[in-house]
Amino acid sequence: MSETMHTASFEAPDPSWLTPLFPGYSIDCLIATGGMGAVYRAVQLSLDRPVAIKILPREFGQDQEFRENFETEAKTMARLNHPNLIGVYDFGEVEGMLFIVMEFVPGKTLFHSAHGMAVAQEEAARIVVGVCEALAHAHEHGILHRDIKPGNILLDQQARPKIGDFGLARAMGVAVKDGETIFGTPNYTAPEVLKFPNLVDARADVFSVGVVFHELLTGKLPAADPRPPSAIAGSHPKYDPIIRRATHPSPELRFASAAELAREIKAATASVTASAARARAPMPVTGGGVRPQPFRGTVGIPAKSSGAGVVVGTFAVAVALVIAILIVTKGSRTPPAAVPKPPPEVVEAPAPKPRPEPKPEPEPEPEPEIVKVKPQPEPEVKPEPEPVVVKVKPEKPEPLPTFDVPAFLDKARGITRQKAALMFATQAEELEENIDAFERKVKREVRSLDKVRRALIEPRVEESFEKWRQDGNRLPKSLDLPGGKNAGQGGGGRGLLGGGNNQDKGFFQSLKQLHAEFYSKQVLIDEKLELNMILLADGMYVLGLRKQIERLTDPNEVPSVDLLNGEIDAVHDNIKYFIALMQGLETTAARDAADSKTAVKKPPGKAGAAVGGDDGA
Repeated sequence: MSETMHTASFEAPDPSWLTPLFPGYSIDCLIATGGMGAVYRAVQLSLDRPVAIKILPREFGQDQEFRENFETEAKTMARLNHPNLIGVYDFGEVEGMLFIVMEFVPGKTLFHSAHGMAVAQEEAARIVVGVCEALAHAHEHGILHRDIKPGNILLDQQARPKIGDFGLARAMGVAVKDGETIFGTPNYTAPEVLKFPNLVDARADVFSVGVVFHELLTGKLPAADPRPPSAIAGSHPKYDPIIRRATHPSPELRFASAAELAREIKAATASVTASAARARAPMPVTGGGVRPQPFRGTVGIPAKSSGAGVVVGTFAVAVALVIAILIVTKGSRTPPAAVPKPPPEVVEAPAPKPRPEPKPEPEPEPEPEIVKVKPQPEPEVKPEPEPVVVKVKPEKPEPLPTFDVPAFLDKARGITRQKAALMFATQAEELEENIDAFERKVKREVRSLDKVRRALIEPRVEESFEKWRQDGNRLPKSLDLPGGKNAGQGGGGRGLLGGGNNQDKGFFQSLKQLHAEFYSKQVLIDEKLELNMILLADGMYVLGLRKQIERLTDPNEVPSVDLLNGEIDAVHDNIKYFIALMQGLETTAARDAADSKTAVKKPPGKAGAAVGGDDGA
């Protein structure tokens, strides 16, 4: 077992000491040990079947609440029946230590089989789909695993995955009590498990599975290399959006269930396999030769192959080429078929032009005829009918919504801003500490120069740091250094040492390295704030809006519900919009700030900090 956040040490008992405590079993050896307990291989004597016995530390047995949860969860897991889940046979307590008897799976954990190595993408997808289907079965029975990682996934002798170690499992909907310790494995545990444990659901396990999938494809954790797997190890790009969605910091933006994740991986794998099959299809042969086809196969990480396999493959290619050459040669010796002569062209003579007919003589206009008209009597004028008065019963106006959405949003934002203010203050302190440390090291480098160069450079250093401090203690993305991308432009740059010359290359190289180090820290500070804002948005602001929507049951309140849902969508679509709201901007200004490509700036006179954009300002 890999080490978890639970740091208490546990000394595994010797198998010979345990054997008398389990009269129905013969304990063979210790399989694994860790902070959460020890696992032994044993044989159940009555059924002559191999089993695994896990012993938990005594401190868990002394916690009455944990004991009750352990018993409830063990009984629930015993009812689970899935080929990708390790079966649970028994549980109990010996010498103050809780234990659980499980199915023994001969083989290694995924951690021991593939740690630090990339797995072929089809194999990785197959393993992860099996894990997802097992989790979906457990979720249907109300059980969260909460500790999915390679060390808790066993591979049997047929390389089928089996999830084990439900030591951190928890029933869905069970609230975390004040003072209760939260366990998990760093880099695999979803952010909400530690930040908002009472909001944890099946999507926490989805996050962990996404991390495992990334690790299988690349041999690295997303925390170590957040680039998409296709960029790291050349896996198919179709898997990139799946992993990105599964490991999203916000549970709302992940797959809703492990079953949905499994379906997406299956569909992507089917597409990848079909594409590879089309690329491996025989090339068409024509009389003019073999037409080469572009390769559309997937780029994967091949499994190790033997020398014999290479020889056979080379021989097959050679035979195919010989056959193709023979066919082409044979086709080239075939005499061309006789081409029939076209029939003689028939040219029709043009039809004779008709003679123009003579224009007829214009007839004389007739004389006007005088007609006598008998006078008619004037028509009788009838009076206009009087308008008919129709009494219309006024319709009763529809009742308008009574819920004041703008006032509610103002109140919800005000309450949430109190929490956000602490996060902004923490970010501001970290940015100030970062730029202070950078300034100290830069000035130390300047003091190492001779007096002439130092006198020229020191004013520029002071000017640059003053500008950056006025910009919220933020460093720019790049420095204007001699010999850099702005060099040779007449010294027009006004950044750090802008307009200098190419002397002291070693000094400028040191400054570039220092800037890269502290700018990276600044990026991490910004990402930390954004993650905290995502958690705050989902765990407080959006949660409050959803509860209000549940209370608006009157049909007349449909417009109010639509407005609240629109606000939820806006927060989920762009976290910068939520950050701008927390900095005190009104709705319209916040939307404009979120849509702009520049950083979200704090408004004048408002407390807060900026979230870094592309320019680092």
